[in-house]
Amino acid sequence: MRTFHFAILGALLIGGLAACQPQSIDSNADAATVFAANQTDINNYVISKGLSGTTSASGLFFQTTVPSSSTVIPTFGQEIEFNYKLYVLNGQSNTGVTSTTAVTDKVVDSAYVTTSAYFPFFAGSLKSGLEEGIRKMHEGESAILIMPSLLAFGNVASSDKAIPANSPVRFDVTVRRARTEDQQIDDYIATNKLVVTEKTPTGLRFIKTKDNPTGATPTANQTITINFAGKLLRATTGFAGGTGTDTKTVGVLKYVPGFEEGLAKLRVGDKATVIFPSSLGYGATGAAQNQTYVIPPYSPLSFDLEVVSVK
Repeated sequence: MRTFHFAILGALLIGGLAACQPQSIDSNADAATVFAANQTDINNYVISKGLSGTTSASGLFFQTTVPSSSTVIPTFGQEIEFNYKLYVLNGQSNTGVTSTTAVTDKVVDSAYVTTSAYFPFFAGSLKSGLEEGIRKMHEGESAILIMPSLLAFGNVASSDKAIPANSPVRFDVTVRRARTEDQQIDDYIATNKLVVTEKTPTGLRFIKTKDNPTGATPTANQTITINFAGKLLRATTGFAGGTGTDTKTVGVLKYVPGFEEGLAKLRVGDKATVIFPSSLGYGATGAAQNQTYVIPPYSPLSFDLEVVSVK
């Protein structure tokens, strides 16, 4: 996969639900002991709440609360829209209390109960228990997911200390929608009332925003100067390194394919927006620096392009 020649810099795109590396049991505690304590807490909690779901080999408890007739199940490579409420379970795992009969819960995040969260969905993009649970669900389904710390925050307390290290947690999740890249692009175009000039066989959408019929057409081995501004479809600002001015030799540009395909349609003085799927961008790998995604895997991109000059 070719990449932009400019440096890839930026901040983590995915927040507190993202998988942390490593998601491990406290190195000062015996893994089996902590896991067993988590499972005891979860089992007692489930009984006290009268829940009747199933527990997977990983330790994830799953119970559907609102079924769905949809046949759509989230898969890697899509964007998922979901709501959730997060609780921490307080029992022997994180309080040191030896009694296993009284396990309580406490809500630690309710900001997304009615406001949707959006995530690019790929292996490792979410806490592993949340990822496993969502892959069991259909669009429109709600479920309770209760997981040991190994599948959640591991040996790392939450940034606000509301979730102690090695704590089992509960997510109440509703999957609203799982969208393919084509659906994301089409929704973006409709939401922003864009008029597509051309959709190419590769999946690129070309939107001419300024036409200069008398402008020169760049040809091989000429030096071309361009302005560009790129962003993820759900972002309000461009990603770091994705905006600027560049000068390159036509025919050996070495940008990602979608960028080059769109650029090849422009004359000097033309402007256009090009929107393309990750197959023409950073694909299943994404772009990262220092283990931080600037462009997550399977991300469609939008670029505003302008050809300033050729010589």
